[in-house]
Amino acid sequence: MYSEKMNMKYLSLFLTAMLLTLTLQAEEDEKIISSKIDKVTVFMQGAQVNRTGSILIPKGTSYIVFDDVSSSINTQSIQASGVGNFTIMDVQYRYQFPTPEEVDNSLPNHIQNQIDDLNDTLRYMAVVRRNINDRQTALQTEHNLILNHPLIKGQGKKIDSLDLLVGTVAFLQDQLIDIASRQMRLQLETNVLDKRENDVRKKLMALQNYNANKPKPKPTQPKHQVLVYVTSEQTLNATLSINYAVNNAGWYPWYDIKAKSASDPIELVYKAAVHQNTGEDWSNVRLTVSNANPLRSATKPILPVWYINYYVQRVQATSAMKKVPYMQRESKEEMEDMALAKDEDVRAGMADDYTQRMQNFTSVEFEIDLPARIKNDGKAHFVSIARNELKGTFQHYIVPKLDNDAFVVANVVDWENLDLLPGNANLYFGNTYVGRTVLDPTIVTDTLKLAMGRDHSIAVKRTKLVSETKSKIIGSEKVYTATYQIEVRNNGTSETRITIEDQIPVTTNEKIKIELEKADRAKIDDRTGFLTWDIKIGSKKTEKLTYTYKVTYPKDQTIAGL
Repeated sequence: MYSEKMNMKYLSLFLTAMLLTLTLQAEEDEKIISSKIDKVTVFMQGAQVNRTGSILIPKGTSYIVFDDVSSSINTQSIQASGVGNFTIMDVQYRYQFPTPEEVDNSLPNHIQNQIDDLNDTLRYMAVVRRNINDRQTALQTEHNLILNHPLIKGQGKKIDSLDLLVGTVAFLQDQLIDIASRQMRLQLETNVLDKRENDVRKKLMALQNYNANKPKPKPTQPKHQVLVYVTSEQTLNATLSINYAVNNAGWYPWYDIKAKSASDPIELVYKAAVHQNTGEDWSNVRLTVSNANPLRSATKPILPVWYINYYVQRVQATSAMKKVPYMQRESKEEMEDMALAKDEDVRAGMADDYTQRMQNFTSVEFEIDLPARIKNDGKAHFVSIARNELKGTFQHYIVPKLDNDAFVVANVVDWENLDLLPGNANLYFGNTYVGRTVLDPTIVTDTLKLAMGRDHSIAVKRTKLVSETKSKIIGSEKVYTATYQIEVRNNGTSETRITIEDQIPVTTNEKIKIELEKADRAKIDDRTGFLTWDIKIGSKKTEKLTYTYKVTYPKDQTIAGL
């Protein structure tokens, strides 16, 4: 039995030593590679990062460690490749906490010397305070002795001489005044000593708390690493790369729409607002922007069997659905990053001048051949990825019932192959920023309508000329009649095509009858009651349009909304 216990003990010690040896050997076989991010592909959600570095690979097997990779890495997406006569055996991910640094709580020598000097000062002040206290006690004793003397208390020899009485009073007065004066000086010395001692103790406390007031080291953060297991028949210099997906990154589209005049083509600048908060700065990287979204499922949906049955009413609690904004809103800081464009004799180069558009099987990528820098700050960094000239015509729209301004709309054709996405757009006319709109290419039409802002050279006025209600003499009905006039003036320098929109009411009640009695050149949609005028107005000309409608309804009823 004793022999078996000894054997088990030796076996346990042997296994522990072997495990320690293997651990130390594994750590010795690890080689940290100096790498940097050289290429990033940014998707609508997420990004793919490529890191590359050079290293001397030893003969045999070893682990090449890519240190300080992103904390938001998708561990299932890691891939490795290299250039050199070696073999990649495996790729692993790990994170580890670095060994915490030992904290030195001892005080610096110059601080300790100051503390020692202050303690010496306090000890000297204690001696001075005892001396003051002793002198105060002596004065108090002298004071008591004088007042308790039998002669002063009248218990001694009878004072029957005037000279003796005067001399006694004078002596008593001189002694008491002298004692009071010396006590006052001692009290002043005590006050000065108290103040100095208080100052010394404050300085001493601040020095003793020197370590507590030092900046505290940041909490130890885990290091995210990728380990590439390689084997080589000889020692050699090699290049090794890894790529991996990260989550806290993405981009959304933003546009600049520029029009110099009504006769010139419309310039559309396609921008990518790239943002990332992955824990890594992307400095001097080759940036590719893709409209793919790898986070969305690529699996074809499967229709389930559609069962129907008789309806049974059930009471079921419903939760309020949170309304998700259709588009990502831009922050104030993002708006400050967008400078207004200015034309010069020679246009400065833009990133889109160095961008190549690549059509893949399911997505489109814009590869930028200039080094880009996207900080790890979560803010939007605007990169222009395409610039196109669009064919279009301008048209003015007026809805005088709702707004007295004229709105300019560009009708653009041949836009389907631009791979546009829904996004916000800045509007420029000439070199002037005139506002913002939303570009929505998901509308399935051959013509893309771009809102170009307001044209204040068109003046509009809508006036109600007639509004009255009369009852029919014969019958049980009332008739409401209204006449409106729309006056439009073109203060511009050229003839302008304008579309004017207005409306008359409609109803689904058979007892209410609505009739358009007069409408100068207007087209009416009987289903919606919309009135539309398409007219051209010359420069400095005025056009007046009038329409009249009437509503017939029972006398005993009141119409809402008129």
